[in-house]
Amino acid sequence: MSTQIGKVFSQIIKERRYTLKEISKATGVPATTLAEWQANRTPKNPNQVKSVAQFLGVSLHYLLFGEEDSQEPIAKIMKEDFFSGTFEINIKRVHTNKKGEKS
Repeated sequence: MSTQIGKVFSQIIKERRYTLKEISKATGVPATTLAEWQANRTPKNPNQVKSVAQFLGVSLHYLLFGEEDSQEPIAKIMKEDFFSGTFEINIKRVHTNKKGEKS
């Protein structure tokens, strides 16, 4: 999967009418770096990408690839709920017959 940051970043800032200077000031990421991302150059500093994604209100994965991460809801549950003790996991073995169907 190749990064789509140029297309996605350009689309978001156009829709929200941000300038590179505004984003730079809010995130601390140099405007020259943001311009490189618009040209679809792969970001070198993940912390900068994370900062910009947070400012724009999108996930890091979305900013980089233009789609939501299918694993993100699971990661959120693991990070927020699992360690706070708010849910329980039950595991049981499911028996199958010789054809691989549940019995």
